[in-house]
Parts: sequence; C-alpha cells; structure tokens
Amino acid sequence: MSRSEVKGKAIHISYLCKMSNRLKCDFRTPSCGPCIRAQMPCSGYRDTQRLRIRNESNEVKRKAIVKRSPPVAVPRSLPLGLEVQARNAFFLNYVTGTLKSWDFLKQFSNHSGMPNHLRLSIDAVSLAYLSHQVYSGAAMALARERYISALRQMNKTLQCQISATDETALLSSLLLDLYEKITNFEPQGYDQSWTSHVNGALTLVKLRGLRTFQEPWELRVLARLSTNLLISCVASEAEVPQHLIEVRAYCGERLNANDPKWRLSDVMVCYANLRSHVSRGDMALEEQIYLGIELDSRLRTLTFEMPPEWRYETTHASTTNFETVWESRIDKYPDRQVTQTWNVCRLVRILLNEPVLEYCTSSSGGFKTASSNSMLVTMAKANIEALSEEICASVSQYLECHCQPAWKQPSPNVDIIHRKTTHAHTPAEKLDCYTLIFPLYIVGRSKYTSVDMKLWIVKQLQHMGIHFDIRNAGLVGRTLELGWNVDPWKIYAMLGSYAFVA
Repeated sequence: MSRSEVKGKAIHISYLCKMSNRLKCDFRTPSCGPCIRAQMPCSGYRDTQRLRIRNESNEVKRKAIVKRSPPVAVPRSLPLGLEVQARNAFFLNYVTGTLKSWDFLKQFSNHSGMPNHLRLSIDAVSLAYLSHQVYSGAAMALARERYISALRQMNKTLQCQISATDETALLSSLLLDLYEKITNFEPQGYDQSWTSHVNGALTLVKLRGLRTFQEPWELRVLARLSTNLLISCVASEAEVPQHLIEVRAYCGERLNANDPKWRLSDVMVCYANLRSHVSRGDMALEEQIYLGIELDSRLRTLTFEMPPEWRYETTHASTTNFETVWESRIDKYPDRQVTQTWNVCRLVRILLNEPVLEYCTSSSGGFKTASSNSMLVTMAKANIEALSEEICASVSQYLECHCQPAWKQPSPNVDIIHRKTTHAHTPAEKLDCYTLIFPLYIVGRSKYTSVDMKLWIVKQLQHMGIHFDIRNAGLVGRTLELGWNVDPWKIYAMLGSYAFVA
C-alpha cells in the first residue's frame, strides 16, 4: 500500500470515529445501528439502575491523613489475660517474693503436666487473691467458677486411694482452704466449710502416713498445714486434733523447733484448747483463770528468751508531732516476720489478762483472799498497759512515709473508708501495714485502754485505709470508732485469717 493510500485510510477512520461520536445510539441489541453503519465495535449500554453518585470527601480526607501520619507501632504481644495476671501475682507474693510461705509450690509454676484439680485450685486462689488486692468483681466471679470446678475434680481424685495419697491432692486441699480464708469472712464452726479443707488435708496426711514425708519441701507442707489448722482451731473455738499434735511432733524432730515462731505455736495449741473448753463450758471458771495465767507466763518467758536477731531497738522521737508515733516511742524491728511474732505474743497475752481482771473485779467471782485478788488485778492491768504500748510502738516503723498523711487532705465530705490517695505503695509495704491491723484492734477494743490511745489507733487504721489503700483497715477503724465490741477472732477471720499474714 502506498504512502498516500495509508494516509487516506487513516483520515477515513478518523472521520468515522468523529461521526460515531456525534450519532445518537438507538439502543438496539446486540449492536446499535450507528455502530454497525460506522463499522465500529459496540461497547454496550450502561444500566441506568446501577448508576450512583457518592460524596467521596471523607474518604479523600482519610487517605490524606493516613499518608501524612507516622507509622503506628504494632504491639509485640497482647495484654495478659486475667488468669495469667492472677497467677503471676499469687506466685510473686506467696511463692517467690513477699511472703514465700508457699515456696513449696515453686515446682508447679508451670501449668503443663499437673493434674486438673491442682491447676484449678491454683487458679481459684490466685483469682481470689487478685480480687482482694484490686477489688475486682470479674476476678472474684471467675475465682468462684474455678473453685467449683476444683471441688468437682477433687471429688473424683479422692475416690481413688492412689490419687488421694498423691502429694498434689494434699496441696489442692491446702489451696482450697486458702481460698476459703480469702473469701469467707466468718468462722462458722469446726465442721463447716471454713475448716473443712484443712481438716481434709490432715486426713490425707494420715492416709498417706507421716513417715512418707521426708523431703525438705514436704516437711514445709506439713508445717504449713500445722499453722493453718492450728489457727483455724483458735478462731473457731475447736480443740486441736490429736493427729495434728502428732504431725507437730514429727515436724519438730526434723525442723528447727527452737525457732520463736514454732515455740509460739506450741503455746497456741494450749490456747486453742483453752478456748474450746471455755466455749463448751466444761471447765470451771477458776480453773480457766489459772490456765490463762499459766499461758501468760509461758508467753512472757518466750519473749525474754528471744534470740538476739529477733530483738527490737527502742528509740524516742525528738518531737511528739509525728502522727504515727504514740507518745514519742518508736520500736525498730529486723523485719515484718519478727514484728508479727512479737505482736501475736502481746495480743494473746492481752486476751489472757482481760478475763483475769474481769474475774477478780466481779462481785460474784474472785479468789478466796483479797490480797490475791489485788495482786492479780495490779499485775493484769500493768500487763495490758505495757503490752498495748509495745504494740503501738511497733506501728511507726511501717507507717512512716514522706507523703502528707491522708487524714490531712481536705476532703471532709467524702466517706473516710472510700477516700484514697494517689500515692502508691508496694505490696510488701501494704503487707507490713496489714499485719498491724489485728493487734491494733485488740488494743483498741479493750475496755482497759485509755480514750486517747483508742483515738490514736482509730486514726492509724484510717490512715492505712486511705493512704495505703487497705480497705479492711478502714473498716476495722470504723468498727472501733462506733464502739462495736466484735469478737476478736471474727475480726481476724474478716481480715483473711492466715491467708495474708501468717
């Protein structure tokens, strides 16, 4: 084809295109008439029903913002679930950190491979502990679910003697008992749920046989059982089972029986049995008083024989303006455990000396001679006064803080129990304060305590509740402030018994 022919054909095609654009479509199918005459392919017709007009302004803006914004960092891991947080908190406090009173659970820090009953028991008590620490209703609801599931699994486990004598069954019983102490605030009697798990643990030890407990960590499990069951007996006015006395004798041969806490627990066995006799009314009143005086003497001797590393140092503040100091006396202790042991001795002695005063000053009681009564009254009053001052002097070491005391913060229209400070304290610092609540209550409720001391104690408890965010301290302070004479061991149960401080 010549150059002129090619050029002519191109002009012809261009002309046809222009003409086709000017022609109106007649909407014939499969091709419209103008496209056929112009020898052009027909592109079809638009469906007018599908035509839409949208405002794309927002989408254009979004694309522009995304283009200008810096890249967002993608988190490397998701937030921890509630159960994981609870388990971490429980192990940090009870197993490896603050208390370490359950250090024998360290081998079960990993859930893999452990029986379901133990896994569920750990989850139940961990969630209950987390709920108590952060006041979480969600954690408490989940804790109840795990507790019920753990009970079902334990029932299956106990149906087989082989699995019932396994070490994990004993640990689950102790953990379920710990759950009860955290969540159940009322000692309801020796045969009720408040003591059922710890009694069940003692039964499992008997079923397995004491001589099979040889490893150091197994002996610590027995010691934990001994402490828990003994305190449960005291709080529920139950006599100490004979088999527990056998367990204590077995542990005493293999552990440090000269440890002050172990020696104190020996006296507490006698104190628990005395409370049981008083509750049942099967012992003469005069005999009760004699036994109380004897136990008080044993506890006083124990304090005199404390080893040097368990002693405290007394100093006096240069000014009496410190809100956390009672009459300028400050006692410094090596640590919380030593302080707690001393204060348990003191509070039990106060509880033993009060009946002596009541008996000797009552019109229908008293000993045969007036001189005996007078001597006992003088001794009991002096004991209560000295012991109360010593408990108060142990407070300042753990309540000292550089922040302004919470009761000086100007918020008079807010309930004292619910006011909080933004200042944060560590779990260990809170535990230091928590161990002081029950001894302060014993002093504050005594009718032989001065009014000024009572007011000071209420203020310290309110300070713990507000400044350290310890709700139970505020509740106990309110109980004293209103003059409610609640049984001491009911308050002890409300505080969680040995779940937090033993």
